Amino acid sequence: MILVGRYASPFVRRVAVSLQWLGMPYEHKVLSTAKDVEGIKVYNPMAKVPVLVLDDGEHLVDSSAILDTLTEMSPGQRLLPGSGAARRHILQHCAIMTNGLDKSIQVLYGMRRPPEKLDEAYLDGLRGQVRAGLVMVEDIAARGDLPGGEQSTLADITIAVGWRFLNRAMPTVGVAEQFPHLVALSARCEPLPAFMACQPEA
Repeated sequence: MILVGRYASPFVRRVAVSLQWLGMPYEHKVLSTAKDVEGIKVYNPMAKVPVLVLDDGEHLVDSSAILDTLTEMSPGQRLLPGSGAARRHILQHCAIMTNGLDKSIQVLYGMRRPPEKLDEAYLDGLRGQVRAGLVMVEDIAARGDLPGGEQSTLADITIAVGWRFLNRAMPTVGVAEQFPHLVALSARCEPLPAFMACQPEA
């Protein structure tokens, strides 16, 4: 398999960590959406990452769809149950974080616009949505629903990866002192081999 995209993207990194966790070997194509658009289009004409190229040549896009396929391909895996309430809850927890990450990317790209074209009110609205998502997953972590460590599910991976990204990329929103349970989740997850193997590029 080939994973296209940089680990600096939380969407690419959550797929990569999951691949490592599941013990599924892959080649990593380090292509940037900022510098390697034409190269990415070879794998996805929309120039979005991640893309996962399966061994039979099929190209999968969107991290959620990719991870659904990977867990289905891995009998006995514990990241995502096959059915039931536990599966639903894990997917919902992932969706909260990925929605927040989507909004954060909009903020980061929006801030690249020329000063005269910046819409601060719009960006502040997006920041509010990102913060609301962090509050939601902080509450989930406070309830003990994100064990992290060796007991991690797909929700733990997604939220730990997302927290590290937001804490660094949007430090005025991802303020460590305001989200102690997310900080603790990160501390339980980031030292694990699957996370260590997928360090975000500078």
